[in-house]
Amino acid sequence: MLQMRNINKRFKTSFVQTYALQDFSLHVREGEFVTVTGPSGCGKTTFLNIAGLLETFDSGAYLLDGQDVSHLSDFERAKLRNQKIGFIFQSFNLMPDLDLFDNVDVPLRYRGLGASARKEKIEKALDAVGLLARKNHLPSQLSGGQQQRVAIARALVGEPRFLLADEPTGNLDSNTAAGVMELLQEINDAGTTIIMVTHDDSLASRSARNVHILDGCLQSDVENIAPAIAG
Repeated sequence: MLQMRNINKRFKTSFVQTYALQDFSLHVREGEFVTVTGPSGCGKTTFLNIAGLLETFDSGAYLLDGQDVSHLSDFERAKLRNQKIGFIFQSFNLMPDLDLFDNVDVPLRYRGLGASARKEKIEKALDAVGLLARKNHLPSQLSGGQQQRVAIARALVGEPRFLLADEPTGNLDSNTAAGVMELLQEINDAGTTIIMVTHDDSLASRSARNVHILDGCLQSDVENIAPAIAG
């Protein structure tokens, strides 16, 4: 599903060159749930941005679903993102003036689908996160946990091959975070590959596999034999 080999990403100024990722290699198989941990500034966000085709890299190779994405144009990268990747962010990134239905509709508008086909997909995604009955509500009328569920529905609506989640529980209390984690586990159980960045070791232990990054390098890659279920 995702294979990175010896990825290097440097940030340069007039006086210094810093490696955000250095000889970074990782293989994520289809259907896995992988959590990525590490201290602030270790390269987690850079990894996620490269994985999601939001950033380029300086050297190495990256195959996404078997396709070499190293030399794609901006247009090709955007098209591939829209077709195969769903994003979930810590800050939800919902549009405050749009109701839930229209927020979830946003990624579908770039696919050229008709209104009836979009409506079916949107309602299916909102139903999957338990919020179909509130499709005409604004984000401000929801709790933080509900807003994150809308963000998950928006990520799911295009039926992506995998989800990239950047601290999706970071703005939530522990009970609400556990509920979001349960939902992500259900999505993974249904076959969607998930890569989630988190600072929460207790959430990381619930995934099937945990990758730890330190100073831009892969420090450890551990299989969790029996992931704990949230509750």
